Amino acid sequence: MPRSHHRAQGATITPQDVAYGLSEGNPLAGLIDGFCLAPAAGGDLEARPVIHVQLRRGVTLSAVEGDRLAKSCQYGVARQLSAVGRDFGPSAEEDPSGHEIAIRLHAHGAGPFADASAPAHHSPLRDGVA
Repeated sequence: MPRSHHRAQGATITPQDVAYGLSEGNPLAGLIDGFCLAPAAGGDLEARPVIHVQLRRGVTLSAVEGDRLAKSCQYGVARQLSAVGRDFGPSAEEDPSGHEIAIRLHAHGAGPFADASAPAHHSPLRDGVA
């Protein structure tokens, strides 16, 4: 059974928190079709996991637009984790990189989303809810 959460800087990251962080207050949320959490390279789950974001079918972004979407997602997820995770805020004060959330954008059906047989790892965003 796949893990439903990961840990980052002492805080638990749940798919629900990620979905809320990606969508709530994000003016670019309509470009997002879904996401999945994966361990960072090296597999150390105590390090920050990567949030892979799948773009909606047909969405193509310039480098500037992609950077803007990634930063908006990073900000939203960090804000959500700070709001719900007592450990996330203090850990960021101890380590300023604590609010650095790795976001990787992928075209629809690319990257970790290419394997359609593994839907349990993919959480769709539908009207701001995973």
